[in-house]
Amino acid sequence: MTSPSGQHRRRVPKNRRPVAGGAGGATPRSRFSRSLRSRAPGRRLPYVVGVAVVAVVGALLFWPVVELADPAPVAPGGVQVESDDTTATATWTRGPATAFRVQYSENLDFSDAQTQQVERNTFALSSLIPGTTYFLRVSSVRGDKVSRPSPLVRFTTGFSYVAPKLVVDSKTSASLSASWTSDATTKEKVKYEAQLDKDEVFSDPKTKTVSKRTAKFTKLGYKATYSTRVRIVGPTGVALSPWSDPETRQTLRSAPLRVASFNVLKSSKANWSARRLAIAETIRSQEVDVAGLQEATPVTVAGGIRQYADIVRVLGPDWALTEDSKGATGEARTVYNTKRLELVDHGYEEIPGSTRFGVMRYITWAIFEQKSTAKRFVFLNTHFVTSKASSRFSHRTASAGQMVRLANSISKGELPVVMAGDFNSAAHRNNSNGVYRTITGGGFVDPLIRSGKLGAAEKLTNADLKTVNKYARQPRRDASAPMIDHIFVSPMRVLEWETVAKLDGSGRFIGTIPSDHNMIRLTVYLP
Repeated sequence: MTSPSGQHRRRVPKNRRPVAGGAGGATPRSRFSRSLRSRAPGRRLPYVVGVAVVAVVGALLFWPVVELADPAPVAPGGVQVESDDTTATATWTRGPATAFRVQYSENLDFSDAQTQQVERNTFALSSLIPGTTYFLRVSSVRGDKVSRPSPLVRFTTGFSYVAPKLVVDSKTSASLSASWTSDATTKEKVKYEAQLDKDEVFSDPKTKTVSKRTAKFTKLGYKATYSTRVRIVGPTGVALSPWSDPETRQTLRSAPLRVASFNVLKSSKANWSARRLAIAETIRSQEVDVAGLQEATPVTVAGGIRQYADIVRVLGPDWALTEDSKGATGEARTVYNTKRLELVDHGYEEIPGSTRFGVMRYITWAIFEQKSTAKRFVFLNTHFVTSKASSRFSHRTASAGQMVRLANSISKGELPVVMAGDFNSAAHRNNSNGVYRTITGGGFVDPLIRSGKLGAAEKLTNADLKTVNKYARQPRRDASAPMIDHIFVSPMRVLEWETVAKLDGSGRFIGTIPSDHNMIRLTVYLP
C-alpha cells in the first residue's frame, strides 16, 4: 500500500486497530516507539521513524519520515595537569571523541589563550614561565562539532632554584647594601633581580639587575625604612626562583665623616721610599675621607712623579688630589677618597708676605659632598710660616684671620666648615696664642676643649701626644696638648679626636715612623 506522498505504508494489524473514541470521532494512537542509538560514532546517519496514525474509518494512514542529527560530544572529564618550571603535561578521559581542543592562558578569561588540537587524550606544554599561574581547559571534537569546555584547571609552574637568602645592612644615612647566598653556581649564566621599596607590597620598587650577589641602593631617605627582596633570573629576565623573604631595614640617622691633618715631611728627609708606604697605611687604616697634607711637595721622587702624586699613587685608585698642578698650592695639598666624597668646587689663596719667610704659603679650600648623606661641607688646609720670631707670630695671626674670612666667604654661613693645618703655633690655649684666639674668636671650635659645647670631642684618643714626634721611638706627651698641628670645626658633633700613632704595649713606636709629625684625625657628623 502506498500513501499519497509515494511513501510505503503498513497495514495496521487487527489487534492494534484503534479503539473508537467519543461520538463520531476517533482517538489517534501512536503505533509504536523505539529508542535509537548511534552505532557509528562520529558519522551522521539519517534514522527513519515510522508513526502509524489511526483515524476514523476511511482515513489514509502513512509514515512520516523524521531525520535525527548526531548529538554534540560531551566535555572531557578528569582533566589533570602535572608541571615543573617550564613544562607541563595535561591528561583527561578520552570519551567518544575523535580529537580534543586544548586551551591554556595566564588569564582567567582566556583573553590571550594558546589553542592546540590533538588526537590523543594528553598534551605537553612547553616554554612556560617559571613561577607562573596558568589556566587550562579541554573540549571534545567530533566531526564539525565541539563540546563545551571542561571545568578550568589551575596550575602553577615551579622554579629552577630555591629563593636566595638575603642580608641587608646600612652603613650610611642614604644607602642600603644587600648581599645574598644562592644555590646557583658561578658557572651558570644567571643574574639576580633585587628590589627595594618603602613597604613589602613592592608596588613601586627600585630595581637592580646584577651578576654578582650584592646590590647597593643609594640616594635613600635619611633614617627611612625600606624593604628589600631578591630572586634569580635568566639572561632575558625570566624568573628562575621565587622571591626571597623581604628584609626590612632603616637607613642610619647620619653617617660619620673622618677628616685628618698630616704633615708628611718633605721627601728629601729621612727614608722616603719606606715612609711613603707608612704614610699611606696610616691614612687608610684610619678610614679617612679627606686629609689636609703639609710638606707634600712638588719635588720629583723615584718613578718620575711629584711627592704629593706619589702619596696618591700609593693610597690607591680611589684617591685623588683636589689640585695636582705643580705651582698651584705649593706643599699644602688635600687628598680625598672618591668613593665617599664628591668634589664640588675647589680653589686656593696665597698668604701675602709669606715669601719673606721662605716660600709662598697657601690656604687651600674645597667643597665636598658626602655621598652617603648628600650633605656638603667646606674643607680648608694650610701650612703657616715657622719660627718663634715676633714678626712671624704676627704673620701667623694675620694668616689665621685670612683663613677665617675665606671660610666664611665660601660657606656663606650655610655649609659646615673643617679647618686643618700645621699652624706652627704651639702656645697654650690662652690670649697669648694669636692664631688660636683668632680662629676660635671667629666662631670655630677647638675639639680638644673639655666642655659640653657643640664641637667638643666626645672621646679623646692619645690627645696628650705631641703632634711633633721628631722620630723619637718614645713619643713625647703633654697633658696640656700644646700642639702645632690642629683641626678646628664650625659647631658640629665631634665623636672622636685621635692623635694617630702606632705604639706597642710600652707606648713606643712600632715599625716605620711615617713622618716627624703625627697625623691627627677627627670623626664628625655633619649637621
